[in-house]
Amino acid sequence: MINVKDGKVKEVLNEIHEGMQRKIKRRAKEKEEIILENKVFSVLCHDYEIGPTKCAISLNDKYGYHLNGDEIIQIFRSRRMANPMERKELLQWAAEVASYFAGAIKGDRASFDKFESRRKEPALKNGKYHDSQDRMAAIMIYQKNPELNIYEDAENLQFLGNTLAKYFFYDMSDAVINVYGFQQKKEEKKKSQPNTTDIKLSYDQALKRITQLENTLERTNTMLQELQDEFDDQIEASKSKELAEFFSKLNSEKYGYILDELLVVRKGIDELRKQNYELPVEINGLLIMVKKLIQFVRDSHIEPIMKVNSVREVKATDVEFCNYEGSPFIAAEDTKKVKVISSGWIYKDKELQISRPKVKEEID
Repeated sequence: MINVKDGKVKEVLNEIHEGMQRKIKRRAKEKEEIILENKVFSVLCHDYEIGPTKCAISLNDKYGYHLNGDEIIQIFRSRRMANPMERKELLQWAAEVASYFAGAIKGDRASFDKFESRRKEPALKNGKYHDSQDRMAAIMIYQKNPELNIYEDAENLQFLGNTLAKYFFYDMSDAVINVYGFQQKKEEKKKSQPNTTDIKLSYDQALKRITQLENTLERTNTMLQELQDEFDDQIEASKSKELAEFFSKLNSEKYGYILDELLVVRKGIDELRKQNYELPVEINGLLIMVKKLIQFVRDSHIEPIMKVNSVREVKATDVEFCNYEGSPFIAAEDTKKVKVISSGWIYKDKELQISRPKVKEEID
């Protein structure tokens, strides 16, 4: 438990809050997608091994959403954390950073050095830096130490994307340095002439202030560029999402499962041609249109997930993200024979599922 009434701790938290206020002012507007992602991260920080469905239930109970496991999986995929093992590594790294910060804010130099070192390292064991690791670590700090939330900065964290969260960490580090004078200790060792006049000291202070302002300006410029890059990435992600939603509507019940019907028509035409059946000239225009539609779907990198009418042996986990019709699975190792009624579709570039495959149990 951190004593937030301690003068030094309170001073650090005050500087951190000032940094948060600067970050909040820089956000263009509240992006619902970022807020939702951060709330999902908050749920994950409570349980490192929670699955998509349980995560959805917890999120709905805590924040009033109405999401299902599939939608949580899409969030995991969009944030490149669909792998459960990598998710756990990311959360364990965040917890480690949070534990070091708990010592650093109390003035422990060894904890601060570990905090500085660990927060700059890749969270994943494969040596890759995860683009959302700073967001998760910041959330974890307040989850592990709720008493630090005297200025309600934990609530403000939900508005920070990857870039702002990254630079919020710089603010946290700077606050500890400024309050406990860790940086000054290093500088004192470098001084060759400790006794200086007031004029010389004043001049040194001016140079130090200039250096601080230059560093702040450089950091701000870098942050603005990274914010622009992040914004461009969000624009690209929005385009992909809109494309996926467009094809999802095409394959909805309302519009007669157009994508599925294209596969059926193409297969029917191929069968007729194999039988050397001469198609009426009057429907050539329709066939050309079907061919062009199929080409358009392919060029958009929209692909079927399963092959229609194929029969396969499956377990419960194999049909977890399918529309399954049949008797329930009694045990995890149970297998059933199913026939694919609808292929399901996926946007290959972003691994976005457009529609779920539909399978039906085959009873011998």
